[in-house]
Amino acid sequence: MRYSNVVMAVRTLFLVPMLLLAGVACFGGGGGNDSRPEETPEPTAASGLPGSPEQALARYAQQTVQKPFVEDCTKADVAVDVNKVCASFRGERDQQRAYVLGLTFSEFSEWVILEKGGSEWKVASTLVLNTDTAAIPGIPWPLRTGVDVVVAGAQPCLNVREGPALNQKAVDCISDGTIIKLSAGPLVVDGFQWWQVQGRAGWVAGDFLRYPDAAR
Repeated sequence: MRYSNVVMAVRTLFLVPMLLLAGVACFGGGGGNDSRPEETPEPTAASGLPGSPEQALARYAQQTVQKPFVEDCTKADVAVDVNKVCASFRGERDQQRAYVLGLTFSEFSEWVILEKGGSEWKVASTLVLNTDTAAIPGIPWPLRTGVDVVVAGAQPCLNVREGPALNQKAVDCISDGTIIKLSAGPLVVDGFQWWQVQGRAGWVAGDFLRYPDAAR
């Protein structure tokens, strides 16, 4: 064999493994030099936006019943979301949003009204849904004094009591559908928010009061 042929053979023996190693470094699975950018998933409202309504609801569910949260009841998956808390959006008013919450695949158990303060949403009020309150029409937006509210869902009328409690004597009864104004309140007693009625000597339970435009 000629000397030049021997040299070429030796060079080939060294070059082939080096080329193979270079190919692994450039095209191997998991190499840090891969030029294709990794795909970043789009953030969801519940997991990617601190201060969002969904974050406020998730925090409320964790604090009150210590359960995971699903932001939309219609999207709950029976395979993975059983016994979690889910929400259903019901309406928006000024800087407030109304939801009903409950366990997935069950009846809703309460109203939760959120209010935006600065860049963050927080729980403004809640209302438990039971056999009495579930039938009340409309959204229970937080009430305030000096504006028109309507008696809703009190059949045939809403008791006006001497004081803000169930054991106080009923001194009047306001017919369902009547427009009234509130002069003081709320005071929370016996699980109800009590409001004093303007022009009447007594207090009524706020569960049966709605703003006229939200009583449907």
